[in-house]
Amino acid sequence: MTRIQYTGSNYDELKSLLGDKLLAPYFCMGFTMLSVLTDDGFISVQEGDYVEVDDNGNVIGVS
Repeated sequence: MTRIQYTGSNYDELKSLLGDKLLAPYFCMGFTMLSVLTDDGFISVQEGDYVEVDDNGNVIGVS
């Protein structure tokens, strides 16, 4: 399992891990957010959240 925190400035690191499952960042009320495609649909990732990915590249959670 890999766990990476989204800091607002490490989009490239998450993009290399998630590939096409990660949408470009967008700005909302002064902070950035991401959308990540999972088997259950899209989930939002806010600055400070951790994205957890299993060994097969599947997103298993955001906390």
